[in-house]
Amino acid sequence: MKANWFFKEAIISLRRNWVMSAAAVATVALSLFVVGLFAFTAVTLNDLISRFEKQVEIKVFLNDSIDPNSVQKLQDEIYSWSEVEVVRYISKEEALERFKKQFRDQPDLIKNLPGNPLPASFEIRLKDPQLVDKVAVRFNGRKEVDTVEYGKQVVERLFSAARVMRYAGLTFIFLLSFVSLVLIVNTIRIAIFSRRQEVVIMRLVGASNWFIRLPFVIEGCIQGISGAVLAAVGIYLLKSTFFENIVAQIRWLPVRFENILFWQITLGLILGGLAIGALGSGIALRRFLKV
Repeated sequence: MKANWFFKEAIISLRRNWVMSAAAVATVALSLFVVGLFAFTAVTLNDLISRFEKQVEIKVFLNDSIDPNSVQKLQDEIYSWSEVEVVRYISKEEALERFKKQFRDQPDLIKNLPGNPLPASFEIRLKDPQLVDKVAVRFNGRKEVDTVEYGKQVVERLFSAARVMRYAGLTFIFLLSFVSLVLIVNTIRIAIFSRRQEVVIMRLVGASNWFIRLPFVIEGCIQGISGAVLAAVGIYLLKSTFFENIVAQIRWLPVRFENILFWQITLGLILGGLAIGALGSGIALRRFLKV
């Protein structure tokens, strides 16, 4: 019965002070919308960066004089390295077929090839692309190997850019969340300040702190959840219209907007709105409970 009474009091208070309540909900919605939108964008970009990182491969071109037994031994050795995920052997014949497919629009180039000048090779994909330098140097000076390629400069720039974007994204989300929290708490505090006389009177007639605080906390939670739901709806509409239309126009860019990511962010926003509403109400009430 008490729980129902507190909840009813919170609903009555929301109706009676609907202007301030609407302002608090709008502030929560706008703040969480910005935080959620940036988080959604940051996670999507991080997924895109991870996809580019996974495309990093080491190509080990073999000497033409290498015999089949040596090829098999080298392949087995590479497979034994803990950093390696996949090793694929590309024979001279397969390399030539790939070349013909790649330059099929230039028949003169294919016709003028002197036999098969392409070497056999290994294509190596790592479990952690960040270890590409560490693995590539192991082929230096080996008699079976002619050259090793993995685009060192491009890879280093990619990893540097990925680190900067990830750290900058996390820092910005933290700062944005902190600013949003301060803004929301102040908005809720203003809403409660306009009703400070109610709190003072209840305190003077002997009501306990928790009895006074609970309806306000419930009210703050309702405001927080309402704002979070509005923020999630806004993000969904923006995702399903603006973002997805842009990605449809840039098909070469492997961007994916996972539904599971949207629901995870929505859950995070709701939990965040709930926590912010309760925290904001609790902080705002402290000064009025000291009579």
